[in-house]
Amino acid sequence: MQHILRLALGACLAIATFSSQAYEISRHSDGSFNLTISGIAINSGSSLERESILFNDPSSPVQIRSHATAIAYQDRAFRFAAETIIVVDHPIRGLQLRTIQYDAFGQHMSNLANTEIKDFGAGEVSLSAQWRARETDITRLLTSVTYIARVRLADGSQWVYDQDELIVALRSLNLEQKIGDDGDSE
Repeated sequence: MQHILRLALGACLAIATFSSQAYEISRHSDGSFNLTISGIAINSGSSLERESILFNDPSSPVQIRSHATAIAYQDRAFRFAAETIIVVDHPIRGLQLRTIQYDAFGQHMSNLANTEIKDFGAGEVSLSAQWRARETDITRLLTSVTYIARVRLADGSQWVYDQDELIVALRSLNLEQKIGDDGDSE
């Protein structure tokens, strides 16, 4: 019996330690899900609003102030165009910003990365990035989650995100809200 109690107590302590460093999460509107690009109506009749969710790890030397993803048609192709404002605590030599995209049903679509290898001084910085997008992707994108994945510091060391903490934070969003079972039975 004591062995079971020790295991249960150990599991509780492991869970408490696992979730002790939480992301600061902020949610912002990222425009209408119903939009027109180059005269083409996309998701007409939908009242949904796209959402940008920012994950800021307090231990990171870089914080995200804002992130917006626009959908554009350029050079005969659709594109996701991101504008991000970050705040750098002290000089760094590079960073990787990642965005996870989800559809209207909370299902994962894709991961986008913006890697900037250059010197940044302390202060506010604006970043821009573009990625090719398939037509099926632009009609599905509802939610984006953006976080700092890596930072190369001036001394050559690196700050790297905690994957376990990221998973806990993503699960807390409950993007794929389900009511009861999905009805599949065999």
